[in-house]
Amino acid sequence: MSTAIAADPLAVEARAAASPRRRFFRQLLRKKLAMLAIVYLAIFYTCGIFAPLIAPHDPYQQNLVPGATRQGPSAEHWLGTDALGRDLASRVIYAARTTVVFTVVVLISGSLVLGLGLGLLAGYRGGWVDTLIMRVGEVLAGLPTLLLMLAITAAFRTRINDVAFWLQDNTFLGSDARTFVKFAIIVFATVPFAWIGTSRIVRSQALAIREETYVLAAEAMGASSWRIITRHILPGVLPLFVVGVSAGMAGTAGAEVTLSFLGLGIDPPTASFGSLIAAGAGPQTFERYPHLLLAPAIPVTLFFFAWNLLGDALVDLLEPRTQAVR
Repeated sequence: MSTAIAADPLAVEARAAASPRRRFFRQLLRKKLAMLAIVYLAIFYTCGIFAPLIAPHDPYQQNLVPGATRQGPSAEHWLGTDALGRDLASRVIYAARTTVVFTVVVLISGSLVLGLGLGLLAGYRGGWVDTLIMRVGEVLAGLPTLLLMLAITAAFRTRINDVAFWLQDNTFLGSDARTFVKFAIIVFATVPFAWIGTSRIVRSQALAIREETYVLAAEAMGASSWRIITRHILPGVLPLFVVGVSAGMAGTAGAEVTLSFLGLGIDPPTASFGSLIAAGAGPQTFERYPHLLLAPAIPVTLFFFAWNLLGDALVDLLEPRTQAVR
């Protein structure tokens, strides 16, 4: 009889449905746009991580021979060449690496360390700790983010050369010192604003979880605050944390692209979508050489779109209120 029950397809389906993880992935697979977004993001991040292996040419190699500059797409240069004869496909791939590194660094430092950490602390401790963290977040959220980021990056530009020369002479960075300093500045300008939305989401969920019976029981048994936060509250806030991060990734990457487009981010010859778009954004340039703008603009636009689609799908799957409606 037990064998018959085990072989019963209804029983097997019931056990599968009882697993939240399996149910989540099954529902995610049904969302075709979300799956397309995941596939594109996987390709984008793979290209960024393995850019030196994937790029067909050296992205910094110039070719100023007449006729070699601003070439249209061809078998040798898939996306054409830029004004200095550099392979545009290789520069787009290396621009993806810049975006990947930037989003990962801001994700770890801003969303994970500050957003998740401060949100858990504010939600569990409450009182003046909660008030202080949330008031600081409200002040930063009320500031004109882009203008303040522009001011921060512009204020440090006069010191970039001095710091870069010192790092070049005294560290292993060598000729990459200037790029490292510029990258550090735009990260420094972005991180103070990257944690606000995530911390609010985490805090609201932590406030609800800390009143649950199992949390109160752990407190009554003398469990430390660290153990309660990591073992009991953290697993409950992670789903909404993932939703918040996915919803904010497009904006995080957009900050780097915007600053580079305005000339305050990553400087050429280092490839960045912002500088590539700026190089091909002139009306006359676009009319004569449309590939200079379309080659970087289409991939990064799809990157933003994919993260927004994935964020919407995760909201539908992980947001408790939408689950309750279903």
